[in-house]
Amino acid sequence: MLLVHEQNMKTKIEGNYHGKGEILKEFYNTEYLPVKKRLMEIDFSKGIDSFKDGSVIINDYLKKLTEFGNQHSVDAHSKFRSSFLEEISAYLFKDNEYIKSGKLGIFNKGIYAGMKIDSNMSIRVLKKDVDFCIGKKCEVKINDRSVGEIIIPIVAVEVKTYLDGTMFGEVQHSSKQIKNSTPNAKTYVLMETNDVGADKIIAARYDNVLNEMFVLRFQKQYPIVPEVLYDYYEEISDAIKNIDTNDQVKVPGRLINIEKNS
Repeated sequence: MLLVHEQNMKTKIEGNYHGKGEILKEFYNTEYLPVKKRLMEIDFSKGIDSFKDGSVIINDYLKKLTEFGNQHSVDAHSKFRSSFLEEISAYLFKDNEYIKSGKLGIFNKGIYAGMKIDSNMSIRVLKKDVDFCIGKKCEVKINDRSVGEIIIPIVAVEVKTYLDGTMFGEVQHSSKQIKNSTPNAKTYVLMETNDVGADKIIAARYDNVLNEMFVLRFQKQYPIVPEVLYDYYEEISDAIKNIDTNDQVKVPGRLINIEKNS
């Protein structure tokens, strides 16, 4: 299971991050591990009540992460807090039938982003990292030569503590790369708070680069809303379940926005 926040903490403990290895280890044992255990015990496929329970745990832990970071001068660039936001998706989808069966996997590195011919006339596979991806790993051969394993994304998510106009442009560019290389992939943003102007959001509804953006809280002093987290879960689950319908053409009915067919 891909737990990026746990790995982030372990790396900092082992590297004695800014001389804070021991206090980080204590926080890991007394705060993180109990939270991990409680979230692992929740089956988020059971409906909105499970998200209400999970959101209480998540809100409480995020508050402790913020307090710890402020008290011990752990800066935002360390991803000490933001990596937990990325890790939340792993808990949400751990019980998804496609993940549990091994048909699909959870990834964040080496996502397929196209191919190019290099200066030696060899084909090179382009890869990129995302914050959270559900996809399928496979080995690719070209002209009977293996070019290694690639991860074909079904869902790619960028996770942000907040999103402003500059970061929004970067997210759009990243999502476009994913969709250009894998046309039926769906791309999302999961953020705590939003600072992107309404004009840019309205324009994004028509450019077909992002499938959806989810804002978890009104402002940073407010709690994460469990209903939004549940909506995010349902959207991603449907995207996984309906991946094959993108390749179907049925008449009579809609041919582009096929999810609206009755």
